[in-house]
Amino acid sequence: MTLLKKLQWSFGLLLFFFVLPVIAGQLPFNKQASTPTQQPEDKQVVFAATNLAEQNALEETKEPEVDADPFKVLVLFTHSHEAYEPMVKAVSGKVATSHETVNIMGFKDKIVNHFNVNGLTTNVLDVDVMKELKLEGKGYHESYNVMRPHLSKHLETNNYDLILDLHRDALKHELTTVGYNGENYAKIAIVVGAEHANFRWNTAYAESLSSTLNAIVPKISKGVISKSGDGVDGRYNQDLAKQMMIVEIGGIGNTEEEVNRTIAVLGKAIAKAFVNDTKK
Repeated sequence: MTLLKKLQWSFGLLLFFFVLPVIAGQLPFNKQASTPTQQPEDKQVVFAATNLAEQNALEETKEPEVDADPFKVLVLFTHSHEAYEPMVKAVSGKVATSHETVNIMGFKDKIVNHFNVNGLTTNVLDVDVMKELKLEGKGYHESYNVMRPHLSKHLETNNYDLILDLHRDALKHELTTVGYNGENYAKIAIVVGAEHANFRWNTAYAESLSSTLNAIVPKISKGVISKSGDGVDGRYNQDLAKQMMIVEIGGIGNTEEEVNRTIAVLGKAIAKAFVNDTKK
């Protein structure tokens, strides 16, 4: 071997040992072996803090997660003036189950906050149906007919993964309250109209939500109630969307704190039932 060839061979060998670590660092298996898999951090709120001031502070500082394909929820209130006696009495000194301003619609900001911190993109169809009934001289039984054109028009240009028509039950406190871990929660009842083509779809969504609610707070959901026959609507505008249901939060005697806790649980349950499980 000539001196020139020996020099060329030695130079090639040195170059090989110099480049090898760089090449090895670029190989996929090397990177995977040196980087442990990180588990996603759970940033969801399970239920509201007992102290409402602490709860509000949490909501103000909590940054909602951004999802490239967000789960969209629409909230509406067909019986917009349904109210809770303790809240009305605190404001007016009178016991009443209906009020123009202190009613279930007053929880809309709290609902949006709790839903958003659970990764749900939430919109409110802000229609005061009871006010429109009064202006149009129509009766209470026509509530769903008055809401219908507003909802139908909105859905022409907007798509949602879940639509909730929120109400409160007419039963007394002892029948609409459940205790868990030292706190009281307003019970939830889910209503599905059985006289339309979407009935089975609506029921499937409702049953999934009900079971998930009870997995978080045992017996907080009273289950799914199907309505049909004389004296009921039987449709509740749920024929407009397969993923729509009525959710009754508590009854006439539930307190603001009990309703707030349940709203927090509802947001958590929606995320767990329809969002998180589909991403596993």
